[in-house]
Amino acid sequence: MKTKKIMNTYTAILQKTRGGYTAWVEEMPNVISEGKTKSQAEANVRDALELMLETNRMMALKDAIGDIERVPMLVQQ
Repeated sequence: MKTKKIMNTYTAILQKTRGGYTAWVEEMPNVISEGKTKSQAEANVRDALELMLETNRMMALKDAIGDIERVPMLVQQ
């Protein structure tokens, strides 16, 4: 099954540390990374988020039986 990629906006929180920066995603606090520079920390946490979302999608579909329908949803805050 081919999945259609949907662009979403997430908020990265960057915090200066002794060795560089720690970054996490405000909407998914379990997605955390770090880097020596702000841009490296941001890139690393983006990669971590992409992996988490891909894993979540695979886990959500692995036990599906029969016909399923994936329906994109737009959520406003």
